[in-house]
Amino acid sequence: SASAHEPGVMPKSSVPVKMQWEVSLAVTTSTSGDEQLALLVGVDTQVCHGMLRCGAIGLITGIGNVLPQPVLKLFELCQMALKGDAQAKSYADQLDDALMVLSTFDEGPDLVLYYKYLLFLRGESDYEFHFNAFDELSPSQKSFAENHLKLFERWWDGWEGKNH
Repeated sequence: SASAHEPGVMPKSSVPVKMQWEVSLAVTTSTSGDEQLALLVGVDTQVCHGMLRCGAIGLITGIGNVLPQPVLKLFELCQMALKGDAQAKSYADQLDDALMVLSTFDEGPDLVLYYKYLLFLRGESDYEFHFNAFDELSPSQKSFAENHLKLFERWWDGWEGKNH
């Protein structure tokens, strides 16, 4: 069912900072010092932080199912930044910021509905229907998601960093 939470509406400083702290805490208490454990970033909004500041070696994202090329590029840019490429770090930050609103869908209870809807908008007609017909995004959530997907796609088409 649709929630009252509209991703992107909450102050930028509240949730990301808390999430960054949680990712950092995971490193210091769980994976740090144990060579048999590896950290993967599983929160879409924390890809850069997890890889560049916490030593994550991979990522699991919802938005990566909808926009695989940009998310793979973000991963690649983070890897390059870790090797000292300052331009790659700048591009990674730009791409992370451009994906931010779409990435926040991963943080709410309607994440599957949002990503299915975005896939449908991108031409994947199999994602139009749900197991429960009543389980769908509200018209305002659909409009919000569609507008931000279009905004990202226009930005991505003109962004020079995708060729770095």
